[in-house]
Formats: sequence, structure tokens, C-alpha cells
Amino acid sequence: MTSLACRLGSGAGFAGDRVDAAVRMVAAGEVDAIALECLAERTLLPALKMRAADPNAGYDPRLRRRLKPLLPVAHAQGCKVLSNLGQANPVAAGQAIARLASEEGVGGLRVAAIHGDDVMALADEIAWDRPIDGRLVGAHAYLGAMPLAQALDLGADVVVTGRVADSALFAAATVARLDVGEAAFAGALTVGHLLECSGQLSGGNFEPIGGQLLSAADYAGLGFPLAHVMSDGSAVVSLARGEPGRIDPQTCTLQLLYEVHDPSRYATPDLVLDFSAVSFETVGPNQVRVSGARSHGAPPTLKVAGYLERPGVVADMEIGFAGTRALERAQRAADVLRLRLGDWAASDLQIDLVGVNAVLKSGALPLQAPPAELRVHVSARCADLDAAQIVEDEVYALTLSGPAGGCCVRSERRARIEVLDGYIPASRVRTTIEWSTS
Repeated sequence: MTSLACRLGSGAGFAGDRVDAAVRMVAAGEVDAIALECLAERTLLPALKMRAADPNAGYDPRLRRRLKPLLPVAHAQGCKVLSNLGQANPVAAGQAIARLASEEGVGGLRVAAIHGDDVMALADEIAWDRPIDGRLVGAHAYLGAMPLAQALDLGADVVVTGRVADSALFAAATVARLDVGEAAFAGALTVGHLLECSGQLSGGNFEPIGGQLLSAADYAGLGFPLAHVMSDGSAVVSLARGEPGRIDPQTCTLQLLYEVHDPSRYATPDLVLDFSAVSFETVGPNQVRVSGARSHGAPPTLKVAGYLERPGVVADMEIGFAGTRALERAQRAADVLRLRLGDWAASDLQIDLVGVNAVLKSGALPLQAPPAELRVHVSARCADLDAAQIVEDEVYALTLSGPAGGCCVRSERRARIEVLDGYIPASRVRTTIEWSTS
């Protein structure tokens, strides 16, 4: 007989996500566990740099701000907390969480730090998708749900990890009470995939077809989604009572297909999922039943995110134009830059107009009216700092030797870091648990 496995909440969908929605959900007693997904691929890079400079650093710098209001209410409600706030140093993060809990008067909190995702020492065994052209500064495998579920079974109140699959971070809280077999686990992982982007499931980043947008007040206070996950892996996803937002089959379909190349073979560290038979059924206001996920079994390899440091820097600049004939002046300024930077290889130089063609490029729709203001954007791969200075000087020169009214220049230099995908045999990745107690 199918039973309730877990009331599971989504507390964050990226490193800078809002804090208040998670606190409200937990304080209301709506969930047994809440997962905070805070680690995009790009987010791990600064953490690697921090850890290299200080062995006690390298976890999410927002950890205190995110968990300070959450830990006391989670402890009071008996709600488990799972997160990848550990970034490049989950052990140090676990120790920091225990200290924070003590400061907040939460005694006896058991924090489990899962580590083992750092596979830099196994770099020669990773099948990279292209040759390594530069200096490899980090390599982290995506962990699955089982190490996190084990920590919960051993009595963890908080589980903190580094690199882990988003769906696994959420599904881990359900594992102990799922029916035996891959079908239920596939369903729980699918629910995790739906919850992993917080407000994107509950009406954020969504424009209804022929319908109205949420109000500004609703967006400002948007409720995050939760799911009543059943032992067979099916679930009802919903909003907490009184929370603003929108959950329906459209928002669920949007999130189901997010970052998915082949819905019939979506590879996670735990299972290769088949979404082709997933169905969404409205069962109440902002309540949708999800079922039908299937599995093709466990994959033999785990995906690895590698971080490659390339020579040189990226120079990124903008200059603004406004007022009468702003579009014509901005287009002329862009043409001037193409002439002045004509020695740059086309693949190393990008010049476009923000507000006209910066995103859609040649596919941009014809303008209904000339914009009153816009910005010329320049991004250039530069061999060294001297080359970057040339690009910057050419943009600044437009203020005196270009079309009228060029102003408000923005300038930034970035290291050339690229994310490199690879795969490693799953059997080569070993995880361990380090415990801290408040």
C-alpha cells in the first residue's frame, strides 16, 4: 500500500536565492526536510580559489546568512536540512554550521559533511570531452543520493555536500521510505528535478500563454514549492498555505524539461531517467500530481566538472547612448570598434547592442520604434593584460572621438576559465562522512 514517504521542501535554487521563503515554509511546519540547492558549475570556481588560499575556506560565503534564520526553526520543527553549501570544502562547511548552531542556541545538532566529489587526484582517469588546453585547476564529480541518505539514516540533522546532482540532493530525504525498486527511486529523483530550481516551479521565470503575469507583490513574496512524496515515487507538488505563486501542469512541464537534452534518457548519478511517460494532473489549486517516471538503470560513469585556466584574460566593456538617434549613434560606435579592433580574430571579439541584438543576434525581431537608450557591449579574449588595455582604451576613446553622447562606460577583466566536461567510472568515486556537533 502506498504511503507518504516525505514532505519535501525546496529552499533554494541557486547560490544567491532568497532566504525568507525557506524560513517561512519550515516555520509553518509544512515539511519534514528541506533542500537548498546553491552550487552551479560556475559557483564552484571562486570556492576553489578560496580553498587554495586558505584550507579552512572554500565553502559558500553566504552560509551564515542563509542558515542563521533557518537552523533554529528547522530544529524546532524537526526538519532535516540538506545543502551543497559545502562547495569546494564541505568538511569546513560542516564545522562552520555546527559553530553557527551553537551561537544560535541550537545544541546537539548533528551535521554530516559528505566529501569525495573532489576527483582532482584522479584527473588522468577521467575521459574528458576535449583535450586539456591549459591548466586544470579543479575536477569534481557529481555525487548521487545514497551518501546523503546514509548520513540521514545515521542521525544527521543537517547534511552538507560539495558537488552533487541537484535531483539527488532532494531525493536523498525520501530514500529510506520508498518502495523497493528502481521505479519508486526514479519517481523521487524526478520530483527532486522539479523542486531543484525553487521559484521556477512556482511561477517564477514563467510567462503564461495568453494569461496574466503574477503581480509585482506576488513575485516579491513568491512562495517556493514543496512536494508530498509517496512511497511509490509519485508526488503532489504544491505551494505552502497562503503563499503566492502558481503551480500547474505548465510550470511543471517547463521545469521538467529544464536543462534536459533527451527526456527519454536523462542521466543522473543514481539512475538514467525516462520522463517520456511523466504526467501532470491538477488535483487542487496550485496542486499537481506527478507520476510516470521510469528508469533505464544506473549509469556506469559519473559526470565530472573540470575547471580549465587558459592563458590571458577576457575584457568586457559597455558604453551607453541615449536620446535622439541613439540607435544610429550606437550602431556607428559599434562599427568604429570593429574597424579599430580589426586585427582581432572574429572568434575572439564580440560586439553587439544591448537592447537590440545582444541575446537574439540575427534572430532579433524588427524594432517597433527606435530605443531611447541602449548600450554597446564589447567582449574580447585577450592574450595578456596589455591587449586588454587596448580594448578598454578604444571603448573609452569613443567618448571623445566617436559619435556624440557616449557615456557611462563599464569595464571588467576576467580570468579565462572554462568548464570542461568529463566522465569517470562510478566505482572510482568514494565518499566519506565527517561529523560535527553543536
